[in-house]
Amino acid sequence: MSEEDSEDGVALKPGSSVSSGKNQYVIIKLLGEGGFGAVYRVHDYNNRSLEYAMKVEKKLERRKHSKLKMEVAILKLVSQERAERSHFTKIIDRGKKEKFFFLVMQLVGKSLADLKADRPARVFTVGTGISASIQCLEAVEDLHKHGYIHRDLKPANYACGVGEQKKLIYILDFGIARRFLNDNNELKTPRDKVGFKGTVRFAALSCHKNAELGPKDDCESWFYLLLDLIVPTGLPWKKMSDKKEVMTCKEDCRTTKRDKLFMTLRCREEFGKLLDYIDQLKYHDRIDYSFMYQVLRLSAQNSGANLDDPFDWEGNEREPSSKIRSHLSEMKN
Repeated sequence: MSEEDSEDGVALKPGSSVSSGKNQYVIIKLLGEGGFGAVYRVHDYNNRSLEYAMKVEKKLERRKHSKLKMEVAILKLVSQERAERSHFTKIIDRGKKEKFFFLVMQLVGKSLADLKADRPARVFTVGTGISASIQCLEAVEDLHKHGYIHRDLKPANYACGVGEQKKLIYILDFGIARRFLNDNNELKTPRDKVGFKGTVRFAALSCHKNAELGPKDDCESWFYLLLDLIVPTGLPWKKMSDKKEVMTCKEDCRTTKRDKLFMTLRCREEFGKLLDYIDQLKYHDRIDYSFMYQVLRLSAQNSGANLDDPFDWEGNEREPSSKIRSHLSEMKN
């Protein structure tokens, strides 16, 4: 195996191989990288037609926890959810080398962020946006059911499947996920103050305020994702980078500047109900997902959209995304 070690992580060259206790994988190409690792497209050494994604994490003494360890724990927990329509990638293999850990996973296609960027107006049709967001919420519901919150929901952390799974949306990157239930499946006592986790554009207000995040905050980030997918002008704070400025804009969009969130959408009233519902939730509250799905379907109906229509990207098969930032958001920090 050809391996280059650097301050930026572990570099594996195309054509080199990585072996586990039960198999061997050949590197095809780099899909994305960050400060502590990378994601590669690989194929089975004995069967070139079997292709996977290999996530590599550099071993670092100063890091308390392996991000891949969290990923494996979550993927194993939720592996049985929704049977053949699971929104979680399958674990193929895993192992460790002298300088890095690796996880071999089911290969997925482009992220929602990249698929949206491919669109002429850089936005999905309302039907595709709402339909995809329903699957995104299903993934969140399944994650919460097992006592975990994601803390970094955004279009870049969801991807479509490939081949027969191209209508299926997968949730990615559990590097900063956190368990909100204890070993007795009771809600953990929230900490008084926590550091900012996630992505500023999609972060919940609680995150801006350094408060403990719960299931409701994942739902708030998901709601921003929903708007990002279908509002042509994007989120009102999309060009802002200062956290305080973004927080103020998010708060203003609840009151005096609420119309800026929904612009000309025909389902403004329904989306307003969703936001109001999420905003009234507290840290300890259970989420009424059924209500949220019901409002989403009504939103599509009132927009004249058919949720059974093909996704905007169907019939346009392409290479999986070269921007797998969805796998690497925390590796860069």
